[in-house]
Amino acid sequence: MEINTVTWDDAQSSLRLIRQNVFIDEQQVPEDLEWDAEDKTAVHILGKEGNRPVACARILKDGQLGRLAVLKDYRKHGWGGRILKTAEQYLKDLHKNKLYLNAQANSYEFYFNNGYRPSEELFWDANIPHIRMQKILNRPNPASKTYQLGSDEDNHYSDQPAASPVWFQIGSRQSRREIDIQINDLAHPLFNNVACIANLSEFIRQSHRTQVRVLINKEIPGLSEHPLLQLQQRMSSRFKVRSVHLPTNKEAYGNQILFDLIGYLKFDYQTSYCNFSNRLSVSRHKVHFEQYWANSRELIEGRKLNV
Repeated sequence: MEINTVTWDDAQSSLRLIRQNVFIDEQQVPEDLEWDAEDKTAVHILGKEGNRPVACARILKDGQLGRLAVLKDYRKHGWGGRILKTAEQYLKDLHKNKLYLNAQANSYEFYFNNGYRPSEELFWDANIPHIRMQKILNRPNPASKTYQLGSDEDNHYSDQPAASPVWFQIGSRQSRREIDIQINDLAHPLFNNVACIANLSEFIRQSHRTQVRVLINKEIPGLSEHPLLQLQQRMSSRFKVRSVHLPTNKEAYGNQILFDLIGYLKFDYQTSYCNFSNRLSVSRHKVHFEQYWANSRELIEGRKLNV
């Protein structure tokens, strides 16, 4: 295996092959967003297994790392970490002391474990939730528990539209046993985003012990076409969707998600609140969820789909 810094002109075909597979084909990023003029002036990092290009990234003139991608068959073999270290060394050789990037929320743990720390900037890019992160080079990694399920006891508030999907993806990636979801508004972008729905699918598939339960406020016309219902039909009995008349008081109303009896996310269109380690509060919300679940009913649309 080898990793080298290359130019776009010298390695365009290899770089395109990787990014086409990962971003365009796999993640459904539009081609007009993937290919831009900055490729020509960026420094690119290319990893090869033998003669096969398998991983890449690019560094822009301002020190921003981007387009880090590893082909599916080569993930979990350390390629991402090696590409990252190569980028850091390249900047250190230029006497640069900072590297920053816009991380997909699903990659938060990878970057966090490599010493990158989040800012408060949460945003959508190519319909994928992102978070801005950075690392100060040539210094010990600062201690942090930010967004760590079971450790981060801080209360996080945000009025940024991407906050709830970012925190949902981070929380669901760290969950190991159960995710309970209470939905008052099925039209919210989080419940219709391909990347977020994929998180639930991956969570269910990671173990035979995982469970997802979803409570919706009411059935709506065309519910069977909703991404959550489509996912339920493909999943096992450990993914359940039921309906119940949910309360409308200020405390209980809203979209809510519980992660492993540890973390809690509550949001609407204007604001999002999240705590990644508050067992007392989560236990209280869990009691209410169980009460609603006990009074819920099977979906009419769901029964139709199972016929």
